[in-house]
Amino acid sequence: MSRLYYETKEMPTLRAAEKQEKGRVKSYLEKVSSLVPAEVIAGYLAMLGFLDREEGSVIIEKQGLLIGIFFLCLTLTPLYLNYQAKEGKPKVIHLIISSVAFVIWAYVTSGEKFRGIYYDADIASISLIAFSLISGIIPLKK
Repeated sequence: MSRLYYETKEMPTLRAAEKQEKGRVKSYLEKVSSLVPAEVIAGYLAMLGFLDREEGSVIIEKQGLLIGIFFLCLTLTPLYLNYQAKEGKPKVIHLIISSVAFVIWAYVTSGEKFRGIYYDADIASISLIAFSLISGIIPLKK
């Protein structure tokens, strides 16, 4: 089973309006959820958890590891999803959007730990919601 979402072609059959609307909502939610690289985010958060588990440990003192983990997971996002893609199916836009999704999720979940970047929980939450709404309407045909 592929991890990527593939656009379906509209069927030329007539359906009840309610059934069609439910199908669109379900399709939209499936698309948005498939754009989030959940496996990579889970690995990212697990690795960050190891940086903070010592008594009195301050993750800010470990900026090199923090930045390294971020870039490792950012690099793994398109590689992992490319590996999961079905042969001959469109994937380029999906891989780009999923990489952006990783950056946004990393900012939301760990942005306050990075030294030198501006972090605001309100902006992080708004960015996440806006990205989720916008990414669902982007066609994934390439």
